[in-house]
Amino acid sequence: MLKQSLTLSIVLLLAFVCVSTPVHAAESGGSDAVVTVIQGTARVYSREATKGRGIKKGDRIKEDQEVRVAKKSRIEMRFPDGTVMRLAEKSRLKMNDLAFNKKTESKNVEVDLAVGKLWATVKKLGTPDSSVVVKTSNAVAGVRGTVYQVNVFEDKSAKVKVYDGEVFVANPPRDAAQPTDKVTAPHPVAGPHAVPPPMHEVSMEEWTVIVKAMQQISISPQGVASKPQVIDPQADTDAWVKWNQERDKELTF
Repeated sequence: MLKQSLTLSIVLLLAFVCVSTPVHAAESGGSDAVVTVIQGTARVYSREATKGRGIKKGDRIKEDQEVRVAKKSRIEMRFPDGTVMRLAEKSRLKMNDLAFNKKTESKNVEVDLAVGKLWATVKKLGTPDSSVVVKTSNAVAGVRGTVYQVNVFEDKSAKVKVYDGEVFVANPPRDAAQPTDKVTAPHPVAGPHAVPPPMHEVSMEEWTVIVKAMQQISISPQGVASKPQVIDPQADTDAWVKWNQERDKELTF
């Protein structure tokens, strides 16, 4: 286990990729996420619609908007490159940055999962300056065309489960832990290593954990990260996982 600061933030970012100047929507011909499936009800909030409005299939979710999913509800959103994100009931996700360039196949996506469950099937990056960042209150992960889910609980603890590919779970550098307009991906650093008791408290620059396919990692509200654990396929068969896996079978990249 690795003990972290209370202010540690979790960011899902694509492996060994640094965020560069975002691709503007005008260059991409559209950077919104499109609602492809909705079961139950969900609402979208923005500065212009502080009370929110109901979401229906075909709606476009734009930058700076927040999606809130009701009880017994689900939603699926498809991004311009084909990447898909799905939210389970009682989830809240804000679109901080949505930028795609169809011509160059660059993309810079940053979303903020406040609570709930997010399933992501990310299309492989087309350029070295592309990034997909999912922020929560507790860690950093990086992928290149990967299937994974992130769960954020009411107590702010989190869990990352990887079903295909590899995810780099880490914490951002200390100077990047402060709120900023844009999130910059940390450079990969050496992974965790065994230490004798008592537990070694590493600094915010010190750790990166590689989570491979069919592994998971947990982060406590206090920022304590577990070592990767194997996912038991038989135990990991709830309705949410099954639904996502069935939906993924219909995807074509």
